[in-house]
Amino acid sequence: MGKILEAFLTDQLRVDSGTEGRSPEHQQLCDKESELQEKLAEKLNDEEKNILTELVDTLFEESCYDEQRKFERGFRLGVLITAEIFTERDTFL
Repeated sequence: MGKILEAFLTDQLRVDSGTEGRSPEHQQLCDKESELQEKLAEKLNDEEKNILTELVDTLFEESCYDEQRKFERGFRLGVLITAEIFTERDTFL
């Protein structure tokens, strides 16, 4: 078995964003998001805070679903490109 596939199967190779650092721009957006949530939470009563939390959680879940779909499509496209390359590998011979 190839080393990359083995590392993937034994959880030594992770493909989630938790293994990468954030760019300064990404970190700035994350900081702003937290700041805005805190400001809004200060102005809300308990029921409104619960609704806000539910909204944020739902948006996060939807975003994760969308990112997973994009990853799967990108992976499949990469496999198709690789298959095409191997199929036509004798073109240059």
